[in-house]
Amino acid sequence: MNNKKTTIMKKHSIIIAAATIITIVSSTIVVLGMQSIILQTALGQSNSSNVGSATNTTQSNNKDFWIKTVHLDGFANLKGIPTGPDPAPPEKFPNSTIPAGGGVKLTPPDKTGAWKFRVFTFEPSQIVVNQDDKVTLHFADVQGAHYTITVDGVGTFPMSRGQIHTISFPADKVGIIKYWSPDHMPSMVGQIVVLSKTG
Repeated sequence: MNNKKTTIMKKHSIIIAAATIITIVSSTIVVLGMQSIILQTALGQSNSSNVGSATNTTQSNNKDFWIKTVHLDGFANLKGIPTGPDPAPPEKFPNSTIPAGGGVKLTPPDKTGAWKFRVFTFEPSQIVVNQDDKVTLHFADVQGAHYTITVDGVGTFPMSRGQIHTISFPADKVGIIKYWSPDHMPSMVGQIVVLSKTG
């Protein structure tokens, strides 16, 4: 009788051990597969992107990006903002030197004490592609009445609010391709990092 119980217990232990091993191996395969997708994403090996990172793991050489032109605003008041969705304590007007170029603006306090700090930028401001990819950039002007954008080695074009301007070019040289607005320097600058296709 004891031998039967021992045999049954050994069989159960073997089944449990086998199930545990299968679970561990399956989990490892899933994790490694996810890490591979994440690595491909980080290296820009996807087909498209909205924010400069990959979302599709196909090996297409066509890279499509949407770049929004925006500005970030900070609002403050010498007297504070006591009510509303974002109450704030009083903030003194900064004694800062603002860089020339129109990309950074500091508006002095009005008669109510309100002042504003604005910075123009691209979103995303960095894109990663591989050498010999065909890169397509769709510039969408969200927050700028009118200005100019330059993509080094590709061209310069005007933009107005609500307009979308699309350009395509081969990323044939390893290095950095800068895109920028001469009207909003030094903050409105982005770059395309072109990685060697051999790694």
